[in-house]
Amino acid sequence: MTKLEEARKKINEIDQQMANLFEARMRAVEDVIQYKKEHHLPILDTNREQFVIAHNLQYIKEEKYKSSYQTFIQDLMATSRKYQNQILCENKVGYQGIEGAFSYFATKKIFPNYQYKNYPSFQSLCNAVENEKIKYAVIPFENSYTGEVGEVLDLLMEHSIYINNIYDLPISQNLLGVKGATIKDIEKVYSKDQAIEQSQLFLKGRGWETIPYPNTAMAAEYVARCKDKAKAAIAAKENAEVYGLEIIEENINTNKDNTTRFIIVSKDMNHTHDRIALAFITNHEAGALAKAMNIIASAGFNMESIKSRPVKYSSWEYYFYIEIDGHMQDQNVHVLLDELANVCKKVKVLGTYHSKQKEGK
Repeated sequence: MTKLEEARKKINEIDQQMANLFEARMRAVEDVIQYKKEHHLPILDTNREQFVIAHNLQYIKEEKYKSSYQTFIQDLMATSRKYQNQILCENKVGYQGIEGAFSYFATKKIFPNYQYKNYPSFQSLCNAVENEKIKYAVIPFENSYTGEVGEVLDLLMEHSIYINNIYDLPISQNLLGVKGATIKDIEKVYSKDQAIEQSQLFLKGRGWETIPYPNTAMAAEYVARCKDKAKAAIAAKENAEVYGLEIIEENINTNKDNTTRFIIVSKDMNHTHDRIALAFITNHEAGALAKAMNIIASAGFNMESIKSRPVKYSSWEYYFYIEIDGHMQDQNVHVLLDELANVCKKVKVLGTYHSKQKEGK
């Protein structure tokens, strides 16, 4: 046996011991997780980590190893924090807005037995998924009448998060006012911009000022707080009970088949679903989009959707969102992605979902 083989044999034996110790350490970490969960403690304890580093460094006798060992123990604690995040967020799901928002109702239908956490913006919601504060996020992606929520597409491009499924929720917009208010009293109407747009036919010609609000439930809460008969909100009828309002007019959305598609987003991608959502940015040259489309067509994929969206911070550049039938584990999908990468500035798989589902119906 050569010296190299002897050294590698010794390393293998030590690695086996370290693997056993790693498992023992992680089991102890699980006890820490349980304690933190019961006492509502944060995962990161900076003072504890600084103590562990300083305390453990004293066990290293040879000075030349100390810097490397410090990096090793820091990486080990980072692994521990990540595992704690995964366990603690396993049954947590987030949505944008407040209780009573359509996102809240969709979240309860999809995840009836989960812990719910609301966030003030789509950005903060996506950050929470990416940083493993929550396992899933339920986000409005597209409406059958007003189209896609462009901001959400941008965030999917920017963050390391993926669509894991979809949920279609029938939407009924309603005009809500304070107790005793009638349609003749109204002067100002508050709601999410998409809800206002979905109700344009009802609003047309009434002379009311329409004021966009972060979401429909927040608009209802604001109107209830103002106690002003001149103010009304467009929101779900359930908000009347939640905020003590009256339903002045029901089902005011122009399209009576009004449906919002929500996406369920997580840190991990599901490889078993049969529809793939992806986006690409073409090179800024003549015929670039045609090249990408020809590649998709030549590969034999059925393209179900295509949308364009301006690239932020880059004038006159666009990215294209498409949906194709296929599975991520299929070889022809990987070949397609490689070929698109050759003619595009950027290609990103945004996630997958099951095309046969009839959620919310």
